[in-house]
Amino acid sequence: MFPTLTLGPISLQLPGLIAIFGLWLGLTMAERHSTRFGVKADVLYNLVFTMLIAGVIGARLSYVVRYPSAFTSNLLGIFTLNPSLLDPFGGIAAAGIAGLVYGQRKSMPLWPTLDALTPLLAVLLVALPVADLSSGAAFGAPTDLPWGIELWGTTRHPTQIYQALIANFILWLLLVKPRRRKLAPGMLFLQFVTLSAGARLFVEAFRGDSVVLFGGICSAQVAAWIVLALGLFGLYKRLFPSEATPTVEIAGE
Repeated sequence: MFPTLTLGPISLQLPGLIAIFGLWLGLTMAERHSTRFGVKADVLYNLVFTMLIAGVIGARLSYVVRYPSAFTSNLLGIFTLNPSLLDPFGGIAAAGIAGLVYGQRKSMPLWPTLDALTPLLAVLLVALPVADLSSGAAFGAPTDLPWGIELWGTTRHPTQIYQALIANFILWLLLVKPRRRKLAPGMLFLQFVTLSAGARLFVEAFRGDSVVLFGGICSAQVAAWIVLALGLFGLYKRLFPSEATPTVEIAGE
């Protein structure tokens, strides 16, 4: 683990820096590819920025509602920059609502916009496991395999590395591998979602910090199965539409 980066008298939180770098790199890639989907780069940037701000505010407010006792003695603690005081589900919900509202105001088509956001999401799914590796989060179960890593007092599966490698392969497969083909709007996003859900199911089998619901089934596995089913259903509907659907030409670089 390398949770902090020390530069002279300055100590920086490395996981946060990795996540911010991934966000910047992913957004840069998304803006570069956005015109292929008929989405203006500046509008896409404003959409992401709006969702990011709404997500952070929503995550903090959701945490305050769930754990009000954590702030009763110090109300100014609501404005702390501590990322551990954020509720991810509240943040995702707030970001999604803000994105829908902004997209409707700007008349952004749903499927092309999701396709344009796919590079950003794909890069983030590479960066976030690396950030987890730096902080020691999302750790694996104990193992005797030779490539295990020492973490929290025992040798564990490097699940963060598993996740990052698979996410990098998905990124290469969908966005980097040279190809020229035509896809219906939404196909790129749905392929990404389906592959990522399958990857999460695979990696979850080696995790050591999963929340178990019942019968050894983890909450993340249930969520991944739902996302996988929805993704496959969406792919089926896009591949076999009831009416003719326009296509978008994707040329990898």
